[in-house]
Amino acid sequence: MTKLYKYQEKAVRKIQHFKGRALVADEMGLGKTLEALQWLYNNPGKRPAVIVCPASLKWVWEAEASLHLGMRSEVLNGQRPPKEGFIGQHDLIIINYEILQYWLKYIQALNPQVLILDECQYIKNLRAKRTRAVQNLNKNIPHVIGISGTPLTNRPCELWPILHLVRPDIFNSVWTYRWRYCNPVRKPWGWEYKGANNLSELHRKLNSLMMIRRLKRDVLSELPDKTRQIIPMDIKDRSEYQEALNNFVTWITKKSTIKAERAQRAERLVQMGYLKRLSAELKMKAVLQWIDDFFESSDGKLVLYCVHKNIIKQIHDKYKRISVVVDGSITGKKRKIAVRTFQGNKSIRLFIGNIKAAGVGITLTVANTLAFVEMDWTPGDHVQAEDRIHRIGQKKAAMIYYLIAKGTIEEDLCELIQKKQTVLSATLDGKKKINRLDIFDELQKALLKG
Repeated sequence: MTKLYKYQEKAVRKIQHFKGRALVADEMGLGKTLEALQWLYNNPGKRPAVIVCPASLKWVWEAEASLHLGMRSEVLNGQRPPKEGFIGQHDLIIINYEILQYWLKYIQALNPQVLILDECQYIKNLRAKRTRAVQNLNKNIPHVIGISGTPLTNRPCELWPILHLVRPDIFNSVWTYRWRYCNPVRKPWGWEYKGANNLSELHRKLNSLMMIRRLKRDVLSELPDKTRQIIPMDIKDRSEYQEALNNFVTWITKKSTIKAERAQRAERLVQMGYLKRLSAELKMKAVLQWIDDFFESSDGKLVLYCVHKNIIKQIHDKYKRISVVVDGSITGKKRKIAVRTFQGNKSIRLFIGNIKAAGVGITLTVANTLAFVEMDWTPGDHVQAEDRIHRIGQKKAAMIYYLIAKGTIEEDLCELIQKKQTVLSATLDGKKKINRLDIFDELQKALLKG
């Protein structure tokens, strides 16, 4: 079992103090998921538990529950539940907001005892289908835990749905809440509740009755310089990946006969490169959703590292207005301008870099969150890239995410990189050289084993 930091242990005790009805609003990167899971683990009689979260985080919850506490989960997918009904073999049921309405009757039949709403700002709109689905599910569930680093994104009226779900005994009238905290203004079409008043009172009430809120600066002395987390990603076409894995020459022939001829001469080595690229392409829908979720749940900046130009282009095309790019084609003055813009312009929230071209020689310390969309073959390059957001002597904690396509070569590559942490640090200290061929050889063994 993973040992919690002291501030996390305190959060678990506070959830217990609030009798399992709490709003966990710690800043992003402080381990809210583990705090909620630990409380669940400490209360084994409160089962089953339903975890509703963004689609990009379903496999994160499953992995965290298994890795840290040995708890097994059932992850629900799709809009068509099985005709035989929902089996419910495990104590934890994980589902995303978008499909909850289709699974409601199956989940309700299990009589859940705990409802955890991750990124609960997703239900800020009372008219949204996902909000209504959560409200329907919540009937008669004795324990509700809302989780969000930014439960209030714009104005107090957005807090009402989650406050009512967590503490309906206190926040029982939407009209009373709006008139007290939302500074209503009469318009020609009716009353508008976009304002804010009595916020100090609301803050005191939340702190005393339901909310747990810590910022990184509050617990900095307890945090490591870097925290790394693997984020499992769904891929959109499992059958294509399996064909490329099991019948590589046939698969590549469909793409290009010339490439197929080259592949036959060094099949396994070429296959690893193609599988790596294919994994990245197939997970892009999930990656873009994860980026959306990051910006939804944080007001900070984000650094992304990729390998292939088409992956960088897909991301840049979507976030062009808020991003800069540094790849092999951006050199000299343009490179400096891109870095300076990211560091100094508040509206530019995303830096997209190629691991080789942007992994050294630049400073991106305005961000404290970095994610690898793709991984390089050389483990040392990852540590070099990580250090763009965390410099020696810097008093802040860096959060590093690895966005890994589930059930692909990326899992094997990530495992090998993790095994070589001692080699990574030794490389930066100049004590040892990375053996790149060793990575290829071990990855080949992993593929052959699979």
